[in-house]
Formats: sequence, structure tokens, C-alpha cells
Amino acid sequence: MKPMMSVLAVFLCFSFFQSDSLAAKPVKLIFDTDMGNDIDDALALAVIHALQSRGECELLAVTSSKDNPWSILYCDVVNSFYGRSEIPLGRVSQGATHLDGSYTRKVVETSEDGKPVFARRFQSAEDIPDAVSVLRSTLAAQPDHSVVLVVVGFSTNIARLLQSPGDQISPLTGRELVSRKVKLLSQMIGRFDRDKPAEFHEYNVKLDIPAAKTVFELWPAEIPVIVSGWEVGRSIQNRAVSIQNDYGYVKYHPIKLGYEYWHKMPYDRPTYDLTSVLYAIRPERDYFGVSKPGQFKINEVGKLEHTKKTDRNQQFLTLTPEQILRVQEVLESLSSQPPAM
Repeated sequence: MKPMMSVLAVFLCFSFFQSDSLAAKPVKLIFDTDMGNDIDDALALAVIHALQSRGECELLAVTSSKDNPWSILYCDVVNSFYGRSEIPLGRVSQGATHLDGSYTRKVVETSEDGKPVFARRFQSAEDIPDAVSVLRSTLAAQPDHSVVLVVVGFSTNIARLLQSPGDQISPLTGRELVSRKVKLLSQMIGRFDRDKPAEFHEYNVKLDIPAAKTVFELWPAEIPVIVSGWEVGRSIQNRAVSIQNDYGYVKYHPIKLGYEYWHKMPYDRPTYDLTSVLYAIRPERDYFGVSKPGQFKINEVGKLEHTKKTDRNQQFLTLTPEQILRVQEVLESLSSQPPAM
């Protein structure tokens, strides 16, 4: 080997191990979603899979807060499409909504020549365990203060988790498990911009107000909470042009099909849930600003409000015009990223 090439080889070898040693550990993540009520949940799950393929996160479990069998079966289809059918799934019972969404059932049942085009692990939602038991077992198996909980639907499952007693999974109560195992709650809920009209009532709150109230009353004070309000996702659009042009690497794509079934194409859609995922996995990339520290609570009329308190660690996301453009490009790129082979 020539001297110059030898030096280069040593440098590249050193650089490889140096970058490897400096790389952040993958974020351990649980995704709780009301999949089927909007298409942003599907895009958010695609972003998680893209970031797991990049080594930036590890999806520990997916739980659904929408009480409809096709909600969790669609999650099964998406996980299987990205080559991760083994990820535990949990479904809510006696939840806030029961109706089929406009896309989950259609995507799961898509067929060609009489055969389903999408593989999935479970043929029936009845075979999928209860969400709270999945949340408890997932948290119990993880190191202390290691899990990021991303909640992008109703607070039903998380409220029930916090209220759960010790059991055969763990002697700890749900609140104790959260306090010991979770390091961050990243949630899409509420609205905090100055232009918010008095009559506005954000969907993820209003569909299960008692659950949202329970979460913010019982959430352990030492565990940070970062909320992405309605105004953040509304400012950043996932464009129809991305759906039309960036998913053509396969004939049938569960995200593209879901988007097309959700509304008549072409249309742009806010990235509500995707923002909570992006912050949870890449909090230090300056995609968003954050508010002053404070405390969230559900007020007397059932709406989420934030009170500034310097001794608390609950904040909401903010945006600049420059961040809007940057995050739009990042999210469209990640949500359309092909599965790792």
C-alpha cells in the first residue's frame, strides 16, 4: 500500500469509529395513536419507521386509542410493510370513537386477484391484546428513564395506564411505571397561538376530556412534557405533490393509498402528529422553538391551557417561518422513505 493510501485508510478507520462512538443511542419510543381519524397518524408512523431505519429510534410498541378494529390492523399493515411485524400492538376497548375511518379498512382489505396485497401479523383485532397491558409490559421491560412516549390521539390509553394498579406484569402502579421508565411525553394536543378563537376546542381534547384531565393531573411532575399544538401542525403542510411523486417505488403503498382514500386528491394536509414524532426523536435539531416552562391543565370548560411556572417542565412547541419550510421538507422526505431492505 502506498504511504498516502495507508494514511488515508487509517484516517477513515479512525473517523468511522469516532463517529460511531459519538452517535446518539436510538430513542426508545412508544407510539399511541387514534389511527384512522386523520391521515397524519399514518404519515407519523411512516416517519418513525424511516428514523428507525436510520438508527435514530427503536419503536417499542404501537397502541391505538380508536375503538375500531381496522385502526390497529392498519398499524399492523404499516409495521409489516416496513419489515417490523414483530412490534407489539395494543388496542383500546370501550374507547371514545367506534366508526370506521375513511381509509384504514380499505387499505387493509386492498386485494389483487382475490389476494390481500398487504401482509400483516394479525388477521383479527380480537387477537391483539389490550393497550394498557401492552404499555405496562413494554415499560416494565425497559431501563429506567429511557422511554419517550408519543401520544397523537385521545388520552384514553395513557389515562388508564396512569390509573392502573400493580399486577402480574409489574408490582408498580402505572403512575410509578411512568415515573421510573419514561423520560419524555411528546403529545399532539391543544392549541396555544394568540389567534385562537374562544370557541375553538381541539379534537384530541374534546373527544375524551376526562382522560385528558386525568393525564395532566396524574402525570409525574419530574417527567418533562412537550406539546405540539394544533397551530404547529396546521402551519406545516404535507403536500399532495409528495404523495403523487415520492411513493412510486412500489405498486401498493399503505401510506399513499391511505392518503388517497382519506380525501379526494389532490389536497395538502397538516402535519399535526408528525411534529410530535419529529421533536421526540430529534429534539436538538432546531426544528422547533419551545415556550417558557409551565404547567398544563384542563380548565373548567374542558380545554387545555398552559400556565407559566418557572419551576415546572411542561412546554409547547413554537415555529418561525424558516422552521416551517425546513420541517416541511424533512417530514415529506422521511414519510416517503422506502423501507430498509
